[in-house]
Amino acid sequence: MGSDNGTKVSDSGLPAMTDAEKKKNTLPIVGAFTMVPLAIGTAIAYGVYMWGARATFEKRIQAFVANDLHWAGLAVVVLGRTITFVNGYPMVFKSQIMRADSGNLRSNPFIYKMIGKDAKDNAVVFNDEGAIGAYNRANRSLHHMIENYGALVAGLALASQVFAFPVFVAVCIFSVGRILHQVGYTSGYGGHGLGFGVSMLAIATIEGFLLFIGLKGLKFL
Repeated sequence: MGSDNGTKVSDSGLPAMTDAEKKKNTLPIVGAFTMVPLAIGTAIAYGVYMWGARATFEKRIQAFVANDLHWAGLAVVVLGRTITFVNGYPMVFKSQIMRADSGNLRSNPFIYKMIGKDAKDNAVVFNDEGAIGAYNRANRSLHHMIENYGALVAGLALASQVFAFPVFVAVCIFSVGRILHQVGYTSGYGGHGLGFGVSMLAIATIEGFLLFIGLKGLKFL
């Protein structure tokens, strides 16, 4: 047992978690993180519809629904929320092995161990120092984008049939967010936070457009 910047660490090098921390259940937080952004995105979609070119949007929605494409839009919403959940679910266990203030250690999507003869107990993680650390985190940001943007790619052609310019704006915001995420990550864990929030809200807005169209098609709105 040792310490790292005053924080106790286990022989593996990972934080020495208390029994209470090891039993922490953050699943409700994951659930909220899955659904709240969609609610915000749908509210944005509703605002665009109400205070934008409403008559034009309504005409496009009617044509969209006439071809049963609202089901395709709803399918993207289901896909998007599934992607969000499966990306968030590992956080349930992450909170049991490292803390919110564990710094660059939190950028590791996997924790490895040695096996075989004379294997040590040390955990194997990203090198987080200097240019190598920046390189690792920049690539982690790239992988994070790939892990999360499936619904945006799948929903672009659908949502733009009704909300063409708003979708363009959402994609621009997403792109800025991803750049902020990657550049910020190179400075250390935490520097990516703003970009993460911006890009995820943009994805949720695309899904919100599709959910709004779907609810209109199902006569709930």
